[in-house]
Amino acid sequence: MTAYPDTQSMLSRLRERAERTPERLMFTHLGFDARPPVEVSSAALWQASCNVAAALAAKSTQQRPVLLVYAAGAEFPPAFFGTLLAGAIAVPVPVPQFPAQYERLERIAADCKPAAVLTTTDLQRKLLEKVGEDSVLRACAWIATEALPEAAFDLQDGDQQALALLQYTSGSTSEPKGVVLTHANLVHNLDLLKLAFSPRDGVRIVSWLPHFHDMGLVTGIMAPIRSGADAVLMSPLAFLQRPLRWLQAITDYRGGISGAPNFAYEQCMKAAQRGDRPQFDFESWRHAFAGAEPVRMRTLEAFADCFAQDGFRREAFTPCYGMAEATLIVTCKTPGTAPTVHSLARDALQAGRAEPTNDDDAVQLTGCGKPVGVTQVRIVDPESRIELPQGHVGEAWIAGPQVAHGYWTRPVADPFGAQLADGSDTRYLRTGDLGFIAGDGEFVFVDRLKDLVIVNGQNYACHDLELSAGNGHALISAENCVAVSSDGADGTHLLLVAELPAQAVAEAEAVAAAMRASLFTSCGLAVQTIAFVAPRRLCRTTSGKLQRRLTAQRLCDGSLAALAQFGSPLPPHFNSSQRGTPAQ
Repeated sequence: MTAYPDTQSMLSRLRERAERTPERLMFTHLGFDARPPVEVSSAALWQASCNVAAALAAKSTQQRPVLLVYAAGAEFPPAFFGTLLAGAIAVPVPVPQFPAQYERLERIAADCKPAAVLTTTDLQRKLLEKVGEDSVLRACAWIATEALPEAAFDLQDGDQQALALLQYTSGSTSEPKGVVLTHANLVHNLDLLKLAFSPRDGVRIVSWLPHFHDMGLVTGIMAPIRSGADAVLMSPLAFLQRPLRWLQAITDYRGGISGAPNFAYEQCMKAAQRGDRPQFDFESWRHAFAGAEPVRMRTLEAFADCFAQDGFRREAFTPCYGMAEATLIVTCKTPGTAPTVHSLARDALQAGRAEPTNDDDAVQLTGCGKPVGVTQVRIVDPESRIELPQGHVGEAWIAGPQVAHGYWTRPVADPFGAQLADGSDTRYLRTGDLGFIAGDGEFVFVDRLKDLVIVNGQNYACHDLELSAGNGHALISAENCVAVSSDGADGTHLLLVAELPAQAVAEAEAVAAAMRASLFTSCGLAVQTIAFVAPRRLCRTTSGKLQRRLTAQRLCDGSLAALAQFGSPLPPHFNSSQRGTPAQ
């Protein structure tokens, strides 16, 4: 697939739609619990965006960050497009619920130093009641956008290399990093989505994905403007409360493009198997994309079997690979083809080679498709920086016009300025992800180099989880605790292993309860298993660094004895999403 440049910006496309088809629906925001949907036409969206842009222009926000703090609903899209129209830099963030989320909002504000905060009147009151007296947020201009006066605002021919968006990653709660994206980055990635999914006039996008994450923002909010499609949007909370609402919306609104992380398909199957299952109609569902976390073929096959009677087709599944640092999409399965599974020898894979096998204990990996458009994906030995041949596992390096310009306030270097050892001038984004290129050119994701735990499509830094758990009880410290996750048949399994003094074993249950409560309070995560081992028994490198995956595997196979263990039984193989440098 080749990308053909289209220089018309999102904003000019939005204005054009407002002028040519003013009454045509742009967004339908679904309400639940007897609340009617809110329909927004092209003209109404443009006018509301102009109102926001005029309010921001009066605050001198040109090329300055602006925080967008909104719950899911009709208020966010005009705030987002109005920010871009004013020439400011949009910074979408979630509405905080837990104390740790308020702390993260403060850290984001301290990092980007926003000129203004856009939100609603009710949220503004709640937020200002919670933030500290010395908070950066108190120095910002606060604008409640639901009742702004009507205003005209001219669209200027701006510099496509101007900054448009800071996408703060969820990889670390202690050090949030804002991915710097220009208007050109956004336009190019949206054109890649057009190649991958073919959104066009008459095709409807259905999404419940959060607007403050790259997948939800790009596919649900931006893609409809650029492509000529329209979108039906629902709250993530509405999905989590009743997963089948998502499938009902696809049926009711004849959705053609809709997707989610792997866990969402699992949740829908479990809900359908519990009974009281409505009749769906998936004849219109052409692209069921899956990304943001490892895609499990057993999930795709089970979902297809479960909903075959409703007209769901296996060919609709579209596994993808992408990240915020590349705006969103990098690779995608070819439309109209079934997803591919790679059955690989476990020992060879751990040694850095992708060798096909039919053994019962083979590792099953789902292909993520080929690079879209002009995107380049190289598989590289991260130590030598030498490109590896097909079938060898290494770090994925990406080049293309959709790759971000770096992290806000941080030097432009690795992971954005990597170069191969062959002396070529091309600069790559080091993804921190392990994978290989199959014989047909498909990229296959294997594992992560980074110490990240992936739960329900969101990334958490291991050291942050360890810090939260370690703060739960005086007998535990973050330095002597590991957090590691595994992809199992029942989804993500989160394990905490901590060293506990032998004389304190009698208190182990109380310590585990305190760790569990601390982790949930700070991060909103539930841990499946907590195990305690004797002091100095956690696996470490010769330099003293924790070896999380090795600790978990030894605990599973019994070579590391647990003093006490609470929660769910451990799986026989801990298929961790954390790994060190691959052996070549």
